[in-house]
Amino acid sequence: MTEVQVNYLHCFGDIIGPGRLLRPCGITTDESMNIYVAQGPAGRITKLDQHGKFLMRIGEGEGRWFRKVGKVGAPTGIAVDRAGDLYVADAKLNCVHRFDAQGGFVSSFGKPGRGDGEFKRCRSVRFDAAGYLWVVDARNNRIQKFDTEGTLLLKLGAYGKDEAGKGRFDNPSDIAFDQQGCIYVVDRSNNRVHKFDAQGNSILEFGQAGAEEGELMYPRGIALDREQRVYVVDVSGNCVQAFDTVGHPLFSFRGPKKWGGQLNQPYGITVDKQGRILVTDNHNDRIMVFAVS
Repeated sequence: MTEVQVNYLHCFGDIIGPGRLLRPCGITTDESMNIYVAQGPAGRITKLDQHGKFLMRIGEGEGRWFRKVGKVGAPTGIAVDRAGDLYVADAKLNCVHRFDAQGGFVSSFGKPGRGDGEFKRCRSVRFDAAGYLWVVDARNNRIQKFDTEGTLLLKLGAYGKDEAGKGRFDNPSDIAFDQQGCIYVVDRSNNRVHKFDAQGNSILEFGQAGAEEGELMYPRGIALDREQRVYVVDVSGNCVQAFDTVGHPLFSFRGPKKWGGQLNQPYGITVDKQGRILVTDNHNDRIMVFAVS
């Protein structure tokens, strides 16, 4: 693998209090480098500043009568649009929620099912460079593309266990985009990553089950940095693996060994404006922050 220095910087996650993280899942940042963390088991989203200071909770419900308005079920994926509005994939309620920049509920779209605009355990949401929203519809083994109002524009993928190429998924979990508009989808149960062009045509796939260089075991999150390195969260390997855009392995990292600092069942990943790599360390209830030099 490529010789690079991956520096562990610090971790976020209060032990007690409003900033406490419980089984953090998806993660993203906004233009101000604020951090948003989806916590499926806790049924909430936590917003932190770039230093990990607690700012607010989102999705716990508004109004009277059991606070049902804007109450999320099991949020696992999260994305922020150019206006600062927040979009949340709810794996329990099978819909996407929208909140404004102040955390107020705006709307939801989607419902349980297999039809267009319907979901069966939607697990992740991501915006592409053009501002379109892509939703990982995990148990329907497909990706759906929407505008910000929830109008369906494109569907990508179909079920395929261990089948090569052609957008065949088995329980996909996350999606990312490179600077050319190509699409990368984590194919979780097939232990691989698919790459498509901007029109959704299959280009290549990389990864296979295993613990050796470039192999994956139950991958979940994915993100790219400014150097176009592709970071894939390897859950069973308790590490993050980096690849180039044609699938060649570059390096991996898992955190410092001392003081219990290594990853334990990592989940989500994002890269902020400064190039920091933020990883949700699910079983340690925290976010770990790294930088590559």
